[in-house]
Order: sequence, then C-alpha cells, then structure tokens
Amino acid sequence: MDIPIPYLEYFGLTEKPFGLTPDPHFYFETETHREALAHLRFLLGQKEGFALIYGDVGLGKTTLSRIFLSSLDRDMYNTALILNPIMDEREFLVAILKELGLEAKGATKRELFDGLQRFLLEEHRNGRETVLAIDEAQLLSNELLELIRILSNIETEKEKMLRIVLLGQPELVQKLKEPQVRYLSQRITVTYRLKPFSEREIGLYINYRLVKAGSKGFPDFKKNAVRRIFRASRGCPRLVNILSDRCMLALYSRSKESVDKQIVDDVLAEENTPFASIDGDAPSTRGYRVVVLSLIGLVLILFAAFFANLIGYW
Repeated sequence: MDIPIPYLEYFGLTEKPFGLTPDPHFYFETETHREALAHLRFLLGQKEGFALIYGDVGLGKTTLSRIFLSSLDRDMYNTALILNPIMDEREFLVAILKELGLEAKGATKRELFDGLQRFLLEEHRNGRETVLAIDEAQLLSNELLELIRILSNIETEKEKMLRIVLLGQPELVQKLKEPQVRYLSQRITVTYRLKPFSEREIGLYINYRLVKAGSKGFPDFKKNAVRRIFRASRGCPRLVNILSDRCMLALYSRSKESVDKQIVDDVLAEENTPFASIDGDAPSTRGYRVVVLSLIGLVLILFAAFFANLIGYW
C-alpha cells in the first residue's frame, strides 16, 4: 500500500513532482542533454566504435540512456539497457540476451556468446542494428571490459553489428586510462561530458516538473528561491529534486503558496540536509563563521593585552 504524500492534495497535484527515480515522463531536455543525444546519434552514423557519456552523480545519465533508446525506430533497432553491471561474464551475457527478448537458460558462457553472435548476424542481414547501453559503467570489472571488447569484434567486413554506449561517472574515464584496458579506450570514437544545469534551466526545470505533476500554477517558486536552489545544488538535478521536495513540504506545513529564499534557507538549515557541505553560504555554516570570528577577536584581545603589558613594563 502506497503511503500518501501529504502535500499532493493541498497543491492539487496528481503525482509527486520531484521524485528521485529516473522517470522519462519528467524528462526535461537541457542544452547538455541535447548535445549528448546528438553525440549518440552521431555514433549510429559512424557504424563503428563506442560512445562514452560521463558526468557527476545525479546529472541524469540513466534517464538520458532511456530517452535515447526509446527514441530509436523499433523497426530498425534492437536495444538493450544494463543498469547495474556488477556481475560476472555469464550473468552479463544472460542480461543482454534477456533485454533483447531471447532465451538464456542453462547455457554455458560460450553457448550464450554464440547465441548472441547468431542473433546479431541474423538481425544485420534483416537490416536491423542492435544498440547496447551500459549504465554505471565505472563499476565494470576488467573481465567484463575484456568481454565488451570481444563483443565489439562481432562485425562484417565494413561495420560493427553491435553499437555500445558506456555511461558512467568521471572515474570511468580514469579507469579507461589504465594500461590493462587501454585497448578499449582506443575504440571510443564519441565522448561527451554532461554539464550541470544553469540557473535559468533550473527555474524552467522546476516549473516543468510541477506542470507535469498536474500543477495549475500553484505552488510558485520565486526567482530568489530558484537562485538559492541553484547555488545549493550546483546545478545537479537530483539535488534540485531533493531540495524542491523539502521546500514543498515546508510550504505545506506553513499553509503558504510560494517558495521564497527564506523557505529554502530554512530547509538548508535543517540538521539532516545533504547540502551544507556543498554550499559555502548555507545557513548551516553560520555557526562556523561565528566561531572563526570569535577566535579572531580573542587573538586581537590577547595581542592588545600583550602590548599593553609591554608598554607598562617600559
């Protein structure tokens, strides 16, 4: 049984606007997303190589992968999405085959590989290409990276039969620079780093998600609130969702209609906020500044007393 969200009825919403689960229904395309999708479409035209899309936690890589795969013509492309690559080689092959709608019971690793190869070859003959997207790719083991390299070798005389997209955090880039996997990094022909949202994009993002959740203009996020959310989240949409959701709850508890800077500051001042460590001007840092200023004052007093004694001595 789902636990009701108290503010939904108050704001006249049909669903939670700022959830943390990647949901294509709430996908808001920014400039960085458009650029990333353009790079992925370029990969399809390349007929070879890998694509690498990377960025910090919470920038929307998972949603982007789903949007990209769902945008492909089903008459021309087969698609497979691996969300968690923490597995061995056999489990990895089974996961790919299941994503492609194929049986994968009781077979050895070699049999699974041969089955996938036959499928790719047959689909290629029928004019259909296959795209494999691997999310959280920084978690791939060296053994799986080697298997991916082998999968990329399935090809005709002119082109690859499997397009591979790696999506991961920045440490994936460092991992691909290691000597034992350099053979794979040499095959990456498309690379793009996702960027944080701008302040303007965050304002549009918040309003967009509210409308998608059924808002008729209520609640309203004031410009100074958006600016505060931008600074606290540093443009990370996942953190924007967390902060906006808490602001909605605070607004509901106070029976108000607009989120302003004060409400955002009050939320940031909560002890369990995840934003204090990333926003140097957050209210939670005021105590730290008071301590620093107090120490400076104490030092000045000690210096004054020292010089006073020194003058008295002379």
